[in-house]
Order: sequence, then C-alpha cells, then structure tokens
Amino acid sequence: MTGFGRTGSMFACQRENVVPDFLCLAKGLTGGSLPMAATLTTGRVYDAFLGDASRAFYYGHSYTANPLGCAAALASLDVFDQEKTLASLPAKIEHLRAGLAALQAAHPIVHEVRQCGFIAGIEVRQPGGEKFPPALRMGEALCHAARAHGLLTRPILDTIVLMPPLCTTAAELDHAFAALAAAFSENEGIDTRPANA
Repeated sequence: MTGFGRTGSMFACQRENVVPDFLCLAKGLTGGSLPMAATLTTGRVYDAFLGDASRAFYYGHSYTANPLGCAAALASLDVFDQEKTLASLPAKIEHLRAGLAALQAAHPIVHEVRQCGFIAGIEVRQPGGEKFPPALRMGEALCHAARAHGLLTRPILDTIVLMPPLCTTAAELDHAFAALAAAFSENEGIDTRPANA
C-alpha cells in the first residue's frame, strides 16, 4: 500500500508496515458530515472475484455510491490536497507530544501518556501510581471538568482519549492542554483514600 498522495502515510497500518487484505473506511471520508464508507482490497483479492457471476463477491451496504456522500468525500480529499493536511502533521504531532510531556511533568496524576501519531491516551492514577478506585470514575470526572474549560473529549476508564481532527491548529492544541491542566488541578485534591483508611 502506498502513501496518500505524495505527503506520507494516511492509515495506522502503514505506520506498522502492515498490508491488510481488506481496509474499511468510513467517517474520515466525509468528516462525519454525511454517511459514506468504502472497502479497499489488494489487487490479489480483487482479481480473485473477477469473471462470471459464480465468482462475484456479493457485497454492499446501505449507502453504496450515495451521490451526496461521494461528493462530500471528494471535497474532503480536495481539502487534504489544498491544505497539505498530511504534510503539516509531523509538526502537529510533535506539538502534541511536547504538550503531553509538559502535562505529565506538571501533574502527578498523569501516570502514563501513550501516543501514536495524532492520537493519544492519558492514563491517570493516584500520585503514588495506584489506580483510582473504580467508583470515582476519575477519567469521566476529568473529562467533565475539561468540558467546563472548552474541551470535549472522552475517557476509556481512567484513560483520557485525545483524537484531535487533522485540521487542528497549534493554538487549539494549546487550548486543549490548558483545559486538561485546569481539570487536573481541580481534581488533584480529591481524597481518594478508602473510607476505612
């Protein structure tokens, strides 16, 4: 599988040097604005179904070739090309990495930061490294606190997920870091000791 255009990789499998037989795409094609999906295959798989009807791969979905979805997908690809979306990603990825490292250094509840490209998970634990009691739902509490500062994100248990749109600016990333810092500061004083301690 080649890169997307001339600017680099588009899919996570490319970062891992994996070539899947099938690749299913959806939301990213239209930015979630209209229903659109596509299934890509290798030439070898595609060729295996060529010929008469007995070899056909009978496949489809509700929005196959929806004209509005296709128009939105083509417009999205035009924006990628015009704004050089993938070419600008390395600097944004580095900005995300640096901002997350600063958050971790400043807030003892940030136990671990995991980042792959422009996606990150921020795992929070008690300052000593122990997990928060599940009943606290700390990841959820922190996301609610960040929302009050203008950041909409979600947790997976006590890991806060950051998946900014590829068009996100450095200033918008800084706003996200500030919202998370405020949320962490507001919640670090919570007494997380068990009731019998």
